[in-house]
Amino acid sequence: MLMERKGETSMKKRLMMAGMALMVILFAGQALAVTTLRFQCAYPEKASVGQTTLFFASEVERLTSNQVQVKVFWPGQLTKTNEAFDGVRQGMLDGYTGSLLYFAGKVPEVNVQWLPFNWADSAEAKDVLLNKGYIKVMEEALDQHGVTYLSALSVASMGLLTKFPVTSLEDLKGKKIRAVGMEAKIMEALGASGLALSGAEQYMALQRGTADGTDYPWYTMEQYKFYEVLDHIVTPALHTPGVVEIIINTKAFKGLSADQQKAVKQAAMNAMDKSFEASDKLDKGALESAEKHGVKISVIPANEMVRFREACKPLWENEAKKSPYSAKLVQILKDHLKAKGLDK
Repeated sequence: MLMERKGETSMKKRLMMAGMALMVILFAGQALAVTTLRFQCAYPEKASVGQTTLFFASEVERLTSNQVQVKVFWPGQLTKTNEAFDGVRQGMLDGYTGSLLYFAGKVPEVNVQWLPFNWADSAEAKDVLLNKGYIKVMEEALDQHGVTYLSALSVASMGLLTKFPVTSLEDLKGKKIRAVGMEAKIMEALGASGLALSGAEQYMALQRGTADGTDYPWYTMEQYKFYEVLDHIVTPALHTPGVVEIIINTKAFKGLSADQQKAVKQAAMNAMDKSFEASDKLDKGALESAEKHGVKISVIPANEMVRFREACKPLWENEAKKSPYSAKLVQILKDHLKAKGLDK
């Protein structure tokens, strides 16, 4: 009997130890579990937003101790760029980095930040986005689609790169400028015609003379060798800087732990800071490149800028009518400009 009891006790101990070992393995497995988020970028890896997207991914991994990883896909790898927003909404993609202008039919609010001459530099843009309530309204607008707005990214100054000098509205009359979406509307308001060409098509169109200029980021003067087919950078730029987004599927975001959500948001804000820091450097590099290649800087005088702003006023009013969120965003920009003495 004594031997049997000892055997039973020994067996119970072994079972308890085995159970504890199993629990340790299970908890360790949970601790080591990795969540992978699939993000597609609208631009190539070497583009500024492509590089910022990789930085965002590395920050997510760092801030979550590798518990959350972002796998970055490039244009067309998972879905066509113009279908990426639906991909995020439906969960085919977990997230997207790039302009929401491709989806203005679904997210009309994005047009507001591309209204011309809305902020003067990157510091001013960050102030409006973070401190004047702009991003908060964008968060509310995207929430209606089951999408969470994480942060904004700067793409540096974007505006007219032309074959001819621009110092007055008359200089643009009848000119053919590569521009799409909101940019095409701006060209029409300024008296030019918008040409709907892809980024890849514009160099040849400029070379052949079927386009007189393009509405594009300044830094592409060097990257795209536009100095071979263009003669002027026009300043002030239309957008100083232009802004794109990092967004994520809301269900995917809420599926993370509270700490992980906080880390992903912080990673996006770190990416925003990095992109805005790079913005001024990109602009400076673009102007230095222009000088090196003999590209001239066309400066629109302050008195003429009044006419440019006046010509674009109807665009502001039209965008304010697109949605209640658009109206709020336009008002934020108007209040900002009014405080600067530039009443819209």
